[in-house]
Amino acid sequence: MTTKFKSIRQTVFSILFFLTACAAPLYAENAKWIIAAQKFVPDKSLAQDAVNSKTAELIPADILEKIGSSAMRNVYPDERFERVKYKLRTERQSLFLQLSAEYKKRDSLVLNNYSDLKLKSAIRDSQKKIDEIQEKIDANLEELKKASDENDLKMAQVEAELQNLNGNNSEISRYKNLFRNIFVHDESVIQQEQIAFYKDDFTALYSLPEAQKELSITDAACEKSIVSAGINTLITGRFSKYGDYISVYVDLYAFPGGKKIGSVAEVGSVNELEIINTSIVMQIIPILSNALPVQLEIVIEPKEAQAKTMVYIDNVLQRLENDKLIVESGINSIQFVSEGYKNVATTYNFEGNKKYKIEVNFEKPKNGYIQVGLRKPIEGNMLMNGEHALEIDGKKSQIAINGQAILGEFLAENGETAFFYIPKKMIYDGNYVTIKPKPMDRMAYIDKRRKIMYGTYSIFIMSLIPTFYTYGNYQNYVNLYKNYQTDSETAHKWQTATNITRFISIGCGVLWCYELVRYLIAANSVLPQNALDGDDSQFNYVDPLSINQNTEASESKAENETENKTDDIEIEENGEPEK
Repeated sequence: MTTKFKSIRQTVFSILFFLTACAAPLYAENAKWIIAAQKFVPDKSLAQDAVNSKTAELIPADILEKIGSSAMRNVYPDERFERVKYKLRTERQSLFLQLSAEYKKRDSLVLNNYSDLKLKSAIRDSQKKIDEIQEKIDANLEELKKASDENDLKMAQVEAELQNLNGNNSEISRYKNLFRNIFVHDESVIQQEQIAFYKDDFTALYSLPEAQKELSITDAACEKSIVSAGINTLITGRFSKYGDYISVYVDLYAFPGGKKIGSVAEVGSVNELEIINTSIVMQIIPILSNALPVQLEIVIEPKEAQAKTMVYIDNVLQRLENDKLIVESGINSIQFVSEGYKNVATTYNFEGNKKYKIEVNFEKPKNGYIQVGLRKPIEGNMLMNGEHALEIDGKKSQIAINGQAILGEFLAENGETAFFYIPKKMIYDGNYVTIKPKPMDRMAYIDKRRKIMYGTYSIFIMSLIPTFYTYGNYQNYVNLYKNYQTDSETAHKWQTATNITRFISIGCGVLWCYELVRYLIAANSVLPQNALDGDDSQFNYVDPLSINQNTEASESKAENETENKTDDIEIEENGEPEK
């Protein structure tokens, strides 16, 4: 191998090593953030029975299942620092025990019957071990100080990011931060870890050793057990019941450190634990993900609605500053309200440390009236969107509109109904549409057509029996005739019988297909029919108040006539009639 080739090979290996080292952070696997839950504790006032005991296990398991294992945890520098502190503290405690043992061992050397030379040699060896342990302790403390300084620096960067997100810094300050951090080699100050279950099973609840169950969850002994189990977040809880209602309290602790990172409470019906657990999980997810706040940029159209717009986040009124809003990450319900316009609302899962632009297009409510006419006069009433329509005559009804599609129902006098649908594009003031309702008991009609369809299907299947029988005999006699074992007349008889039964089967099959189509049409009849555009010239607006006043006047007149007739009868009964 030549010297030149060796030089080239070394250069290639050096380049590959450099590229591998640079790419290592990109291909590093995300660590896992392990969550676990303890069995919840019933209130002391509750009976210690099997129901409460099972409830104490089901609630935390259901909460863990709803959290899922696909979520991510944003690990801040202070949490990584807690891990380093715990590791270094454990190492110092071990070194201190070793140091104590070496001191005792050195002090006991003078009690042994050693010569002066051997005693000095033994003490020198022991002192050497002591010095080594002390050096390790000093290095541990130095590493702790270095980690503390790095944590302070990184947390300062996080604070700077938060200030940038809140918009407190000027553009000049942002450019300074950009150039200050441009040569920072860390991939990310905030790292992500995938959330996973303790023992990879959401039903596996964590339990402290018996000797530690009476201790506080933040006690050093409990922390050691929890960290040894590999748990990063422990969910604890308690619940109480009064009547048909239950109250659940949940606390979250981060380890190492034993720091409470959040508390959640929810109250609901005992029969709706699913809803209670879902509500708790929706409050836990933002705490567990540990995401940064979110900046919302809100653009409102039209401009006339902007000044009167009120923004509600989770039913809490917010204050807009320069069309920007800072909210907590996670699932948030946002509602926009402006006087004179229809409300706009949405629910979205906002990821932390990101900016979102929300465009709101307010629409004015479409007020007015629409009239629906019958293409065929039928006695009955119309209901549209759950309200009784104003009947104008036997063929036309009127209803107020709000820009939304209408699902209507025609109710015949015999109680039978027919549904119809008016799409949104046909909903505008002054429009006239027509329908052709066919009131009937649709369930009875569908059941009738189903029975007929199954009956014809049975007839068709039964008709195949003689068809196959005659066809088989026909083929058999044809073969016999070819072998001169029978006469042609017998074979022709079976052929005739085959043709007859075949046509009967085909007829039964056609009848069954016909009834099948009728059954499918009957089943499809439950869908509302679409209204058709009518002649707008037939739209004649009728004031509902005038109809109501006329109706009230008629009713009042009828009552007065009844009262007058009653008075006449009373006068005639109490006095003598005039001659």
